[in-house]
Amino acid sequence: MRRRLSTYHLFTVLLLCARIISSSSFTAPKSKHHYHRRKSAINVEPSIIGGIVVATGATAAWWIGGAKDRENKANYAEYEALQRERESLAFVQPKDEWLEEELSAYNGENDESGPILLAVKGDVFNVWKGRNFYGPGAEYHIMAGRDATRFLAKNKLEEETEEEKKIELNIAERANLEVWYWTIKNKYQFVGNLSGYDPKSTEM
Repeated sequence: MRRRLSTYHLFTVLLLCARIISSSSFTAPKSKHHYHRRKSAINVEPSIIGGIVVATGATAAWWIGGAKDRENKANYAEYEALQRERESLAFVQPKDEWLEEELSAYNGENDESGPILLAVKGDVFNVWKGRNFYGPGAEYHIMAGRDATRFLAKNKLEEETEEEKKIELNIAERANLEVWYWTIKNKYQFVGNLSGYDPKSTEM
C-alpha cells in the first residue's frame, strides 16, 4: 500500500509539471532581432521546469525499479524461511548403520512432510527434497523406504522375482548404477550406511 501511494505521488508531480510547461508559452516576437519570453505562472523559466520533470521522471523510474527489487528480496526471504521449515520437518538423525527394515518406516506414507529414505550401493540418503519423485503416488515411490540399488541399476520400476534377484548385475547395469549413485549422492543428504551391504555385488 505504501509503495503504491508513493508511486502515485511521483506521477502526480510529473503531471503537475507537465501542466505547468504546457501553460508556459512564448509571445510573438516584437521585431526581427528582439523577442520577449513570458515567465511561467510560478515565475520559473520553462527550461528549468523541464529539468525538474526529467529529474522527477528519473526518480520515479528509480523508485519503481527499487520497489521491484525489494519485492523480489521479500519473496526470496519468504521462500528461504519456508525451506528451513520444510527441512526441519523432514530431518532424520543420521547414524552409523541402518537395517533395511528400518528404512520402510521412512517411505513418505506416514508423514507427508517427514523424511524419505532410500539406500544406494550401501549408502542411505534422505531424499525429502525429491518428494515429487519419491513420495506417495510419485513415479519412483517404489524405491522409497528400501534398498533401491537394483531398481536403479536396471532402470526398472517393478518388483523383481526371486529368481531375478539371484542374478548378478552385469557390467552395463553396474555402470548405470554408478551414474545414479553419484547423482543422488550429490543431491541428497547422506544419513548412514546400510547394514549387510556387499560391495562386491556392485563394484565395477
